[in-house]
Amino acid sequence: MHELSIAMQIIETVEENALSRKATVIREVELEIGELSGVEFDALNFAFEHAPANPLFKNAVFKIIPIKPLAQCLDCLNEFETGHYGNPCPKCQSVSTELIKGNELRIKSFSYD
Repeated sequence: MHELSIAMQIIETVEENALSRKATVIREVELEIGELSGVEFDALNFAFEHAPANPLFKNAVFKIIPIKPLAQCLDCLNEFETGHYGNPCPKCQSVSTELIKGNELRIKSFSYD
């Protein structure tokens, strides 16, 4: 389960930033995760629940904001929602498309005391 290593890296990154701001407790961590990122949301939530105990995160809420995949046609520049990599453009049927949104994984914000 690679979600555990992802969860640990997120916790480590937030912890470093929170401690530099003299935080004593993390209340919430917001994550933006693309639906085509390869991350299983339920598995990531499970990993957060079972990650090694860190007092800074004792009651922290990890909020996942799913990002819908968006592609762009490289021929006609049409942007369209997609559910897969490599879908043809619905406007001109070109297969020359690229995913421009939906495979990200980023820490959007965190709140602390």
